[in-house]
Amino acid sequence: MAAAAMATTSGGGGESKEKEERMERTTLCFPIVYGSVAYFLGKKADEYHTHQWTLYVRGPNNEDLSVAIRKVVFQLHPSFPQPVRELTQPPYELTEKGWGEFEVTIRILWRDPNEKSIVLTHGIRLYPPGLTALSPNVTSTKEPVVHEFYDEVVFTDPAPSFHQKLMRQSTLPKVMSQEESVQSVLPTYSDESTMKALVEAQQFLGAELRTIKDRLMRAHDECEEAEEQLRAAAEAKAKASAAAKAAAASAATNVTSGNSNTKTSNTSKGKPGGASFKKAKISH
Repeated sequence: MAAAAMATTSGGGGESKEKEERMERTTLCFPIVYGSVAYFLGKKADEYHTHQWTLYVRGPNNEDLSVAIRKVVFQLHPSFPQPVRELTQPPYELTEKGWGEFEVTIRILWRDPNEKSIVLTHGIRLYPPGLTALSPNVTSTKEPVVHEFYDEVVFTDPAPSFHQKLMRQSTLPKVMSQEESVQSVLPTYSDESTMKALVEAQQFLGAELRTIKDRLMRAHDECEEAEEQLRAAAEAKAKASAAAKAAAASAATNVTSGNSNTKTSNTSKGKPGGASFKKAKISH
């Protein structure tokens, strides 16, 4: 779903009209769908006309948008004759033939001239996603390429007369495409399909969350195991270091003690010999 387009009240061009007293603290959402449907022309195709496409602005379920829309202006590629096309009555669509994909600009003007017009950009798509004219086996006369977006225009504090027009939409007959091949492939939007999509999305998110939770739990367990191994390795290293220091200290003590004993023994033996020698010398 595209982001909701905002229609403000800062003036929208068109005929001048005195502003009505606006309905404060009132908000209306006006759903629209804009897009294109393209068919390959098959044997009827030539170098410059490989596809026929229809560009449109419509109600999500073919509602009559003319209660709110005064005019739709399509800005095509400059290579088309009359690239600017204005439509003042539904269905707001145009059909052309061409060979290339390009961007179009869609401007929607409202029946209340004090409501600012909105501008949309849409890409005419001739080939399925990920494929181009150079891709093999992309041409088919049976499978159309539908490229459309759902949007909601938000009107804040609308004028009472415009509010009444919007409220009449549900009472008006549906508006179908002038191209039967287009109408037959247009997606539908309903509360049931929306709820189904939401349920499927919720189930998908639930499964993803469970998977992520399991991964986080496994990662947590692995982190704890790694930390335990690091602590054990650190303790073993500390014990080994302490043992090495103790061994070194013990060895140093033994060496010092041995040297001390040697000196004491030598000193004890030297003194008696000297005295005896001296005494012997004196006696003579």
